[in-house]
Amino acid sequence: TRSRYVPNGGGNDDPNNSSGNRGGGGRGGAIHLARIHGTEEDRVNCPFFFKIGACRHADRCSRLHHRPAFSPTILIKHIYRHPVREAELKAAEKLLLNKDKKDGSEGTGKSEDEKVDKKQAEENFLCFFE
Repeated sequence: TRSRYVPNGGGNDDPNNSSGNRGGGGRGGAIHLARIHGTEEDRVNCPFFFKIGACRHADRCSRLHHRPAFSPTILIKHIYRHPVREAELKAAEKLLLNKDKKDGSEGTGKSEDEKVDKKQAEENFLCFFE
């Protein structure tokens, strides 16, 4: 017969090990915990938070939400500049400049420069995120 490799001799040689794990004291338990970490079987750590970084139960969740100290993902704020928002900012800037120059006179808020072609904006959006 073929023998199966079990770490540390294969027996439960530790009289203090009441967990029933074979070999290595608590290694069987550690292997089991590593296997189920972040899955539905894990009753300690929240699988939703583990996978996507957010939990639908928020503070009412009965499981732990582990927040790592670092991540392989980076977040760069405002990397995509939405054309409609840019047009709004330009219009507001022009209003402020005109107001300063003419002391209180108000403009229309939108000029020909700030009009956004929706089809072009959608195409730019899709191109950026591909």
